[in-house]
Amino acid sequence: MPVQAPQWTDFLSCPICTQTFDETIRKPISLGCGHTVCKMCLNKLHRKACPFDQTTINTDIELLPVNSALLQLVGAQVPEQPPITLCSGVEDTKHYEEAKKCVEELALYLKPLSSARGVGLNSTTQSVLSRPMQRKLVTLVHCQLVEEEGRIRAMRAARSLGERTVTELILQHQNPQQLSSNLWAAVRARGCQFLGPGIELNFHGCSASNSKSVV
Repeated sequence: MPVQAPQWTDFLSCPICTQTFDETIRKPISLGCGHTVCKMCLNKLHRKACPFDQTTINTDIELLPVNSALLQLVGAQVPEQPPITLCSGVEDTKHYEEAKKCVEELALYLKPLSSARGVGLNSTTQSVLSRPMQRKLVTLVHCQLVEEEGRIRAMRAARSLGERTVTELILQHQNPQQLSSNLWAAVRARGCQFLGPGIELNFHGCSASNSKSVV
């Protein structure tokens, strides 16, 4: 039976033992499926499968690198990583290191949301990122870049994060009049389908000046 997946806001602690990740016995190990579990709990699994979605763990746990992006967020000392043996060549290793560094730098935007050894997001702490952006970034941080499945997930997460960034930038630089105009343009383009039959009839029967009172 799969275990219930943890809340995305609890990304700084192991979802099995609920202990905060550290650089000693509870090193965060991300799996290809996108879940991250501490090394101690992974070694205790009866089956080599993710406890949350039952995805088979095909790679030796000892060969999977520690998620250094998460370690830096809990204030832990990032240990010296051994050479990555899962990369097939020098070029692949270079690309992996570059991608890992990018993820680590992006993860720092989550730093104000965590205490020195915190276990999740602090809702009272202000962040430059919106809640949707935080969630998408957390998804990216949990990707395992040495596995093909993890790289595919990382590319999807990065694209989603980029699209959300563009959307929020556009919204931030538009004035209220433009937003209102674009909103009603979208409403008309969709034929008011999402407003319901009654409101749709009302909308089509009203003039443009009265349309604002519908909503």
